[in-house]
Amino acid sequence: MKSESNNINVLGVLLNGGQSRRMRTDKGMLSIDGLTNVDRVHALLSQCQVTEVITSGQQEDSIADLYPQGGPLSGILSVILAKRPAAIVAVPIDMPLLTPKAINALIKQGLAHQKACCYESYSLPVFIPVTDLLIDTLTGEFESERYQQDGKGPSFRYLMSKIGCCYLPAVGSHELINTNTPQEWDNAVRCLEQRP
Repeated sequence: MKSESNNINVLGVLLNGGQSRRMRTDKGMLSIDGLTNVDRVHALLSQCQVTEVITSGQQEDSIADLYPQGGPLSGILSVILAKRPAAIVAVPIDMPLLTPKAINALIKQGLAHQKACCYESYSLPVFIPVTDLLIDTLTGEFESERYQQDGKGPSFRYLMSKIGCCYLPAVGSHELINTNTPQEWDNAVRCLEQRP
């Protein structure tokens, strides 16, 4: 779906750069009804108010992280530097119960307030306008001596304290379930199967 809000270029970013250690298999390749997580989240974002969907990760046809092991913000920065959108909405590969309604609510509020927007107590999914402050903050963190020493990228909490964020009340908590382990994945699949 094309972005309808003043024709602003909102890029959908599918975050698929994690190592899936606790899942013990590639989370992007897990499937529900024959549809992999990569394909499912791509289709989900395609139903949202975005102009294009891009995958961040090491897979073919993805934008690779400029700062390896830097976490989701490394993936987000890498996509922003490659594509230069006006704004992004980033969705992780491992939230199988997310809906277009939940994502579009972030886009709508973020555009209305012209600031980052996420759900209370959740870092992802997130809407982020692309500004010089955003790029400078993330680049500065990844180029810092601290990152060079410990290899840990900045946290979402740190970033939001720098750029400002509006928080929406969390939708039904089931929509924001994150699946990092086989048991969490099985529980989420059962929830999906029970949806009308």
